[in-house]
Amino acid sequence: MCFRNLFRSKKKQQLNAKTEVTLPKRTSAPTVDTSKSIAVKEQIVSKQQSKNNVPKLKATTSKNPDTIVHEEGKYQGKYEVFPEAGFFKYRLKASNGEILIVSQGYSTQKGAISGIDTLKKNMTTGVFSYYKDKSGFTQFNLLNEKSSRVIAVGEFYESMQTAQSAAKSVKRFYITDKIDTLAKLPKDEVREKLLKPSPIEQKATGKYEVFKEDGKWHFRLKASNAEVLFTSSKYASKASAISGIENVKKAIEENRFSVTKDKLGRFQFSLYASNSQLLLTGETYPVRDSAVSAVASVRRFGLKAKIIEI
Repeated sequence: MCFRNLFRSKKKQQLNAKTEVTLPKRTSAPTVDTSKSIAVKEQIVSKQQSKNNVPKLKATTSKNPDTIVHEEGKYQGKYEVFPEAGFFKYRLKASNGEILIVSQGYSTQKGAISGIDTLKKNMTTGVFSYYKDKSGFTQFNLLNEKSSRVIAVGEFYESMQTAQSAAKSVKRFYITDKIDTLAKLPKDEVREKLLKPSPIEQKATGKYEVFKEDGKWHFRLKASNAEVLFTSSKYASKASAISGIENVKKAIEENRFSVTKDKLGRFQFSLYASNSQLLLTGETYPVRDSAVSAVASVRRFGLKAKIIEI
């Protein structure tokens, strides 16, 4: 190689050395923890699905405490319409078959079915009234908004707490649209029978006591020995309570009595107006003969009893 070519070769090496760029050392890509991101994504999806699948709620408004919020499809009760004691009635059953309420009597089956709609309307505006009889058993009645009419009658229970719990069950199951019509009740399910009283001597030694309690007026009939034969429902005024006594007297005169057996095996008499409206119920008794005897006492003292305010 000649001197000139050697000089060119060295110069080229020097230029290459000046233009060489040192690149940073390449490292491997960072490891990504995909499990956390997948978990977060699943939580988001789950929340969205949960939001879309929330059951629709139908709330009720009521003057009564402990209002129940209904979840659609959760409570599968039913109504049964049936003939009994010369009337047509309906009863509300829970999903386990327990009878929660029994209506007053209606002259036709159609009237009883219409009564179910009346019940539903009064469930949101009516009043649950609790009554403890002299034997210590508690019954609830559903009254209309003015407490002037009995809409439906509950069973008797051994304590106030149990009766209040039963009323809550009514509020859960009443909203059902299922209605079964029965040609007749099974023999072992017949509870009420009309009475055909024989003639009786009337006496003027009883008394109607008219009194005010918790802002409402009531009356009760006492026999000559001071035994309480029945206590009325609530009235808004003293005048309406006294008018109620006259309605009761008329029903007594027409002998519109029946005797009912409840699920505890206790007996009670009922008194009806000429339009089949339930006016009142008596005390409960352990045997039927005692309830029949109470009816005889009401007939004996109820027409001529004096009225006093206490």
